[in-house]
Amino acid sequence: MPKPFQTHNQQLKMLRNRNILISNGSKAKAILIRENYYQLINGYKHIFLDLVESKKRQDDYYKNGTTFEQIYALYEFDRNLRNILMKYILMTENSIKSKIAYQFSSEHPKEAFSYFNINNYRDTDHQKTTSLIAELSSVTKKNTDSLTKSGPFYHYFNEHKELPLWVLITKLTLGQTCSLLYNLKESTQIEILKAVLYEFKNNSNNIAASKIIHQNYLKDFISAINCIKAFRNVCAHEDRLYDYYAKNKNGKPIQTSFFYIGISTPAFQGGIFDIILLLRLFLTKRDYKQLLRRLLDELNKLESELPSSLFSEVTRKMKLPKNWTTELYKFI
Repeated sequence: MPKPFQTHNQQLKMLRNRNILISNGSKAKAILIRENYYQLINGYKHIFLDLVESKKRQDDYYKNGTTFEQIYALYEFDRNLRNILMKYILMTENSIKSKIAYQFSSEHPKEAFSYFNINNYRDTDHQKTTSLIAELSSVTKKNTDSLTKSGPFYHYFNEHKELPLWVLITKLTLGQTCSLLYNLKESTQIEILKAVLYEFKNNSNNIAASKIIHQNYLKDFISAINCIKAFRNVCAHEDRLYDYYAKNKNGKPIQTSFFYIGISTPAFQGGIFDIILLLRLFLTKRDYKQLLRRLLDELNKLESELPSSLFSEVTRKMKLPKNWTTELYKFI
């Protein structure tokens, strides 16, 4: 049976009946007008619920002392966390695309539309390669169509009669980029990973990037980028982030490792802590430090707005290890 529509005033009354303290009704109503009730309350209620009472009443019932402001504080924290992470994921995405395009193009310098040639990819999965080429063809057509005459792609294509990968790749999604990387020959993948590790080593203190690259590293590298893609999707769609864990299509955690760091790290769990370490592989030292500072600022703000028990629950769900700041700052 569908739930009946409720006005904002009715929503506030229902929240009060569920043991949520609302000290400023006008302010709370303004927030509900601006934000989606389902996304705010249903999305962030979990750590505030009294599970025993909720089960007894067969309806949501909140822990004593829970305030509307506390739920909104967690909601805002998560939104800010998404915005922060998205900025550095986009920087990482650009770095990945740049290295893929450079290496692939350097291997096929005189071949127009070399990314349409199935022989330029590995020969172990023709179905996936054919699907990739079809996607690349669709993106190329879309961006060189006569209807897009005002766009830079059309002018480049019209003047040079081709569209090199370093131009096309700027229009690929991260998912399409992951597919491209996966289908490249192993020798090409190795050179891309070497370029990533070389840049990482030159931007790191006291961290020895691996000199020897083998198949397990390539597998972990591709898994790492798939993990970054998963977090990008969460940020782009404004899904709840703070307790998110990256999973593959089968619903199992994405498996990778911090192979690129020459000191021991916690086991990979696919959470916030892990994605930050993965981003370190692609970010400059300055950008990584900015990311950590902004994350720490948001956590400090949230800590001041929640009871200590609830704040601890948030960090537990984020799977932040003890001394997590010290751990992350090690990798500068």
